[in-house]
Amino acid sequence: MIIDIVGAGALGLLYGGKLLMAGNEVRFWTRTTTQADLLTHYGVTIVERDDEMHILPDQIQAKPISELTDTWKNTPGDWLLLMVKQTGIDGFIHEVNPLQDHMLNIACFQNGMGHMEKLQAALPKSLLCSAITTEGAKRVQSKVNRAGTGETRLGRYNLHITDSTSIEETGTFTLAGLLQQAGFDCTVSNEIDKLIYRKLLINSVINPLTALWRIPNGELLITEERKRLMRQLYDEVWLVYSGSGIGLDQDMWDQLISVCRSTATNTSSMLADVLAGRGTEVGSINGHIVRMAQKLDLAAPTHEILLHLIEGMQPEGVN
Repeated sequence: MIIDIVGAGALGLLYGGKLLMAGNEVRFWTRTTTQADLLTHYGVTIVERDDEMHILPDQIQAKPISELTDTWKNTPGDWLLLMVKQTGIDGFIHEVNPLQDHMLNIACFQNGMGHMEKLQAALPKSLLCSAITTEGAKRVQSKVNRAGTGETRLGRYNLHITDSTSIEETGTFTLAGLLQQAGFDCTVSNEIDKLIYRKLLINSVINPLTALWRIPNGELLITEERKRLMRQLYDEVWLVYSGSGIGLDQDMWDQLISVCRSTATNTSSMLADVLAGRGTEVGSINGHIVRMAQKLDLAAPTHEILLHLIEGMQPEGVN
């Protein structure tokens, strides 16, 4: 199998590196030529618990994303794992625009919502899958540390497929099998929408608060004042979901608290972006909650305030 990994950050290198070592041909696509050159010069080391997996430079194929279209036309890949953040989606669409009449199999690992519609419009003939993962990884130069083991769930997005074509026939089970062989807990879900909304709720509470207070996830729970604000955000989402007919588990608040505890030492992606002065995904997370509320003539005032506060940090970040 030929697997294209677009976005060679920590998660991209974790998934791509393990797929490569499992016997697949993996091609990494980076934002710049410099990033690609660093990969092919130094290689990658993946650290899991006490084990280290060394991927030598001559084992790595890495090129800038600007070369993906020409390469794919000559040698199509079997699956493309889109690992860029929401802020990189428009750039990806621009680069692959010449492939709009081709059939690509794309698994999308983004937080938030709104990107699948964009991708479907830009690549109408392609198979899109949503990928929800609790995997965590941190990159320090050429070393990627896997933060325990998480779960990866895949589900087909393609709304234009109206016949009885099964998920298995479109190849999603094939990708799940490849990821299982590479050492990931990966399954195909028929309730991917529910998982997406669950993750959106969790991210909309944890990410902006950790970004504002500059704390790891677990420190949200150490004071009652912080927990009260978490609950306020949670209640706003629950009201919006109820008005939209979106049902989640009744113990969702307990699940949210459990996520904070299980990821207690983690730096949220939004906090990492703010500290680095990068654009964040707040518009596709809290902003999406605000837009959902507006369509229902409801209000999500706490989410709206956090949206503006986080957006006001860009691009300078926080020292």
